[in-house]
Amino acid sequence: MLYWVIYDISENGKRSKIASRCKNYGFFRVQKSAFIGNTTRNKVEMLGEEIKEIVQGTDNCVFIMPACKECFGGKIIEGHLDEERLKQKDFVFFGGCDSHG
Repeated sequence: MLYWVIYDISENGKRSKIASRCKNYGFFRVQKSAFIGNTTRNKVEMLGEEIKEIVQGTDNCVFIMPACKECFGGKIIEGHLDEERLKQKDFVFFGGCDSHG
């Protein structure tokens, strides 16, 4: 499944740790505070636990959100995003989103 990690972290050290964790799990940076990656539910839960330890007790916020092929296909992008670069990352989409019936 494709997942987004989007965060608002005020401290440079914590922000760097989260970015590093995302990269370690194979996520690809698409914006300064946004990553996208294809991984399993188990691995994204492990990433979530690591991120939870980093931001615990702070006012920081991290979103980890799944995106099925249909949902991602309906994206709206304002400005520039090198979609060809994303395609080179060999993201694999599996089936549809259960919430779409």
